[in-house]
Amino acid sequence: MKILVLTSRYTATRDIISEDFGRQVRLFSALAKLGNQVDFLVADYRKFENKDIRLHKINVAVRPFSVFSLLSFLRGLNEKLKNRKYDILIGSSDPLWGVFGYFLAKKNRVKFLYDLHDNYETYATYKMPFFKYFDRYVVKNSDVVTIISFALKSKISKIRKDKVFVIQNGVDTNLFKPMDKLKCRAELKLPKGAKIIAYTGSIQQRQGVDLLVNVFNKLKREVSNLKLVIAGRFVKGQEDKINLNQEGIIHLTLNQEKVAKLINAADVTIVPNRDDEFTRYCFPYKVVEYMACNTPIVATKLGDVELMLKGYKDSLCMPDNEEDMYKKIKIQLKKGKINYRKNIKNNTWDSIARKLDRILRERLILIIF
Repeated sequence: MKILVLTSRYTATRDIISEDFGRQVRLFSALAKLGNQVDFLVADYRKFENKDIRLHKINVAVRPFSVFSLLSFLRGLNEKLKNRKYDILIGSSDPLWGVFGYFLAKKNRVKFLYDLHDNYETYATYKMPFFKYFDRYVVKNSDVVTIISFALKSKISKIRKDKVFVIQNGVDTNLFKPMDKLKCRAELKLPKGAKIIAYTGSIQQRQGVDLLVNVFNKLKREVSNLKLVIAGRFVKGQEDKINLNQEGIIHLTLNQEKVAKLINAADVTIVPNRDDEFTRYCFPYKVVEYMACNTPIVATKLGDVELMLKGYKDSLCMPDNEEDMYKKIKIQLKKGKINYRKNIKNNTWDSIARKLDRILRERLILIIF
């Protein structure tokens, strides 16, 4: 199959191209390994770069995107669809690419798959006049819809039920795997004898990092030599709302290889998401990354996170409830490795790509021919 993926260059605080990160890169590079030709058209609305690169057998065209370059960007997409003879266009990472992608795909008689990476109703794009009506039209009329979580599938079932497939986020189990705790601490220059709580990901109130800091400050009065290690970047505007400059808190910025080492260096890992219209339907990468390393987890009981950890009652706490988080962390601090890894066989990127490949061939290619 010849596939074009239309996506943003950035997800939250991460650059998926230069950091070689995230659902789009990992899922579609795994799809390319199955014999498909995969090209990317990537909208760059921060650096406004214009360049062509090769990444994991994917041809990546990075193009500037802004109000002023909108028509040029869409002309470029139209030319690609018209001249390259793609079988499928996939719009992912923002509802803009769903709407623009759908109408240009139909114009050029290319099948369109809409990948719902999150609950897009929470995105800034939805604030544009009438945009939600265009997006709902695309959800309803796309040839196939893939969706990040079972929770989100249930939400959109009022709009569409047919040809909707859950494609959760995955994990590279060759990178995220159980490793020696003390060796990982030594490499990251973390104290060998400490009790370490670790959080990886974006730093913002929506993801409950402020609640985690509050719980840590309570716990450190009871647990000697307790450290909270937070690896990630602040979401813009959140720097003044979450104070990490406190005794016992270590703030790091790490690449993916060292994130895997931090997870293994920790005694407990945390997914402290608050309950809102975004977190209820998302599927955090960190859940399967933590599980792949067998490090004890405490996660708020939301959506597919609850499904993933349903067999581990001490791993789930109520959202927006500092007392319950506190109790569960205390329990998990006393445990060693937990074999979560046995439950993520279907959440490797290769396994997920095989599922997507079957969907594309059975639901789209047969229609084309």
